[in-house]
Amino acid sequence: MSQFHFNTEVRVRLPETDAMGVVFHGYFFTYMEVGRMDYLRNLGLADPSASRGAGVPQRPIRDFANLVARAACDFRSTARFDDPLVIHVRVASLGRTSFRFAFRIVHKRENRLVAEAESVHVAIDEQTMRPVDIPAPFREAIRAFEGADLQEQ
Repeated sequence: MSQFHFNTEVRVRLPETDAMGVVFHGYFFTYMEVGRMDYLRNLGLADPSASRGAGVPQRPIRDFANLVARAACDFRSTARFDDPLVIHVRVASLGRTSFRFAFRIVHKRENRLVAEAESVHVAIDEQTMRPVDIPAPFREAIRAFEGADLQEQ
C-alpha cells in the first residue's frame, strides 16, 4: 500500500447489494469512479463544472477530455451493506496519450482486501474523438504527487 498516496471512503448502501447480501460486482466500478474523482479533486485537476448539473458540459478533468479504454476489477473478498470501504487510488503510469489508475479497495475495520482494479484512460480531442498528448499541467501534477512510484512510457 506504500505506493498509494491517496485514499477516500465509501459506505456500502443497501441498493448496492444483491440477493445474497453482498455488493453487486458492477458497483465496484462506481467505487472506482468515486475514488478517481476524489483523487483528481485532491490534486486540483477536476473540472468544477462537472458537478454543476444539466446543461453544463461534463468533463471530469479540467484540462482535457478523456475516454475509458479499459476497466478491470479482481474481487478478493466480499463487502456487505453498511461496510466501510477505503478506496486507495493512484495514477500508476503515464504514456504519451494514456494514463492508468490503480485501485485497492479495503474493508476499513477488518483491513481486508476486497478488490484490486485498474482503469486506462485516453486523452482525446473532443471534436475528432482521436487521441491527443496528455497536457503538460496534468502530467506535471501527477509526477509531483506520485513521485518515483510513477511509471512513464
